[in-house]
Amino acid sequence: MLLIALLEPAQAGTDAHWPDNGDVVVRAEEPQALAALRTIDRVEVLAGDGQVARVVPAPGIDPHTLAARLSARPDVTWSHPDYLVPVHLDELSDDPYSAEQWHLQNTGQRGWTAGVDVGVEDAWILTRGEGALVAVLDSGVDMLHPDLAVTSGWDYLDDDADSQDESGHGTGAAGLIAAIGDNGVGVSGVAPDAELYGIRIIGGDASTTDIYEAFVEATDAGAWVINNSWSIGSDCNAYQLPSAMRDGLNYADEVGRDGLGTVIVFSAGNEGCDLEGEGLKRHNATLVVAASDGNDDREGYSNFGKHVNVTAPSGGLLTTDIAGEGGYGSHEGDDAYYPSFSGTSASAPVVSGVAALVIAANPRLTAEQVREVLCETAVRVDIEDGAYDTSGWSAYYGCGRVRADVAVWSVANEPPSAPEPLGPEDPRVDDVVLTWAPAADIDGDWLDYTVTWWTDGEPTVEAVDGTRLDLTGRVDAEVEVSWTVEASDLWGPGPVSEVARFEVRPAWTKPKPEPTGTCSSAPAAGGLFALLLALSRRRSGSGAERR
Repeated sequence: MLLIALLEPAQAGTDAHWPDNGDVVVRAEEPQALAALRTIDRVEVLAGDGQVARVVPAPGIDPHTLAARLSARPDVTWSHPDYLVPVHLDELSDDPYSAEQWHLQNTGQRGWTAGVDVGVEDAWILTRGEGALVAVLDSGVDMLHPDLAVTSGWDYLDDDADSQDESGHGTGAAGLIAAIGDNGVGVSGVAPDAELYGIRIIGGDASTTDIYEAFVEATDAGAWVINNSWSIGSDCNAYQLPSAMRDGLNYADEVGRDGLGTVIVFSAGNEGCDLEGEGLKRHNATLVVAASDGNDDREGYSNFGKHVNVTAPSGGLLTTDIAGEGGYGSHEGDDAYYPSFSGTSASAPVVSGVAALVIAANPRLTAEQVREVLCETAVRVDIEDGAYDTSGWSAYYGCGRVRADVAVWSVANEPPSAPEPLGPEDPRVDDVVLTWAPAADIDGDWLDYTVTWWTDGEPTVEAVDGTRLDLTGRVDAEVEVSWTVEASDLWGPGPVSEVARFEVRPAWTKPKPEPTGTCSSAPAAGGLFALLLALSRRRSGSGAERR
C-alpha cells in the first residue's frame, strides 16, 4: 500500500505544513478571466469541466496569499496552493506467503481454509471482464510485461507519456486485477480479459493538481474502475480532503462511463487504526477495502472504521512483477512474478477486478449500484469476533469478503431491445396516438417505456406503462413531430429506437353529397316558370275552341 501524507496547512488541529510548488489551483466560473489580474502571471485550464485551473502567480506574489485572495472572489468556488505530496510505500511485501493464487481458488494451499476465496471460477462462466478498462493510479505499470495488456497514461512525476513502473508496486496491483488468462504463461487476474491503463503518481512529489488530473485522465480514457492502493495522511490522522482532489473524485463518479460513474476503489490502509477522520475515505464515491487472510481472519494491520465497505484476501498473493531488473524479487526464478504481494494494497486490486467483472456482466449498472451489489453479495466472515451490527455490517470487514460469482450472477442481465415505432398511420390533429411494438427481453423482465417527442422546441420526456401515448390536443396541425421510445427493465434502459417523424394534418371533414338525379321535390326557379307558362297557354287555347 502507498501512503500519501497530505494536509492543508490551514486546517485545525494539524501541526504539519506541507510545501507547495509555487502555484495555486482554483475552481472558478471562468478561470481564464483571472489572467487579467496583476497578481497572476498565467492561467492553465485543466481537463475536466473547464472550471479547474492551475494559476501561476506573478513574480514576487506568495501563492498562499494569492489563494486566500482568490477564495474571497464571488466567481471562485475554492482556491488553495498546489501542494507537493510526499509519498512512501507501506505494503507488507516481505511477509512469506504461499506462491499459489489461493485468492482465486482456495483448495487449502499452505494450510489456508478451503473455499476462502473470491469465487472467480463460476463468475468466469458468464464473463471474464471483456471490454473492461481498469485504471491503476500507482507507481506506474510495467508496459512491456508479457502478461499484461496495458496502455500507458501520463507520468505526473516525470511529466511525460511513459508511466513505466520503477518499484513494482503498480505492476503487482495491475496483475491482481487483470493479468492475462489462458495465455500459457504466468498468472491470471481476477478479470483476465480486462485491459489496464497505467498512470504514475507515486514515487516522488505529486501535487493536488496532479492527482486531480490523474482522476480526470482515467475517467476520460474510459476507465470502468480506478484502483488506488494508497492513502492520504499517516496513522489515521484526521485531515480535510483538498478541494482539487475532491473534485477529481467527483468527476470520476459523476462523468465516468457516460454518466453512470466510474467505480473508485481505495485500500483501507495498513496502520491498524480507525480511519474515521480520513477525508479521502469519507468521500461517498470511494469503495474502501480492508484485508483478510486465507482463514477469513482480519489482517491485524488492516485499518477499520465506519467507512470500510468490504474486505478481500491479502497476506501473500502471487502476481506480476517488473520483468528484468527492479521489482520485488522472483517466483521460482522467474523475475516477472512475485509470490508475496500483501497489505491492503493487495486486497484493493482484487476488489477492482471483481468490480470489472460485475460491470461486464451488466454494463448498465451505476457506480453506486456496483458498490451496493458488492456489499449485498459479500460473505460475512469471522462472525464471532467481527462485531457485526443488526444490518450485517462490521467496522473490521464492512459487509464481508467479496464474492465475484454471487455478485456477477445476481446482476447478469441483457437489456431489452429497441422498440419499433409503428404509428400513427394517419395523424390528424384530432387523432394523434403514438404506438410501438413491444421490446423483446430475453430475461423476461417487466418493461416500462419512455417516450421522447418534440416539434421545434425542447423535447418532452414521458414515462409510459404500455405501448401507446396519446398526443391528441397537445400538438397543432401542420407541424412535424419527431419521437423516440426506449424500454427499461429493473437495471435501466435499453437502446433507443430510431427517430420516427410525421406531419400532423388538419382534422377530417365529412364531404357534402353530390346530386344523383333530375327529379326534385322542389322544382328549380326556371322549371317552375316554364310550367306556369305552358299551363297559361293551354288555358288560352281551350277557351277559343269553346267560343
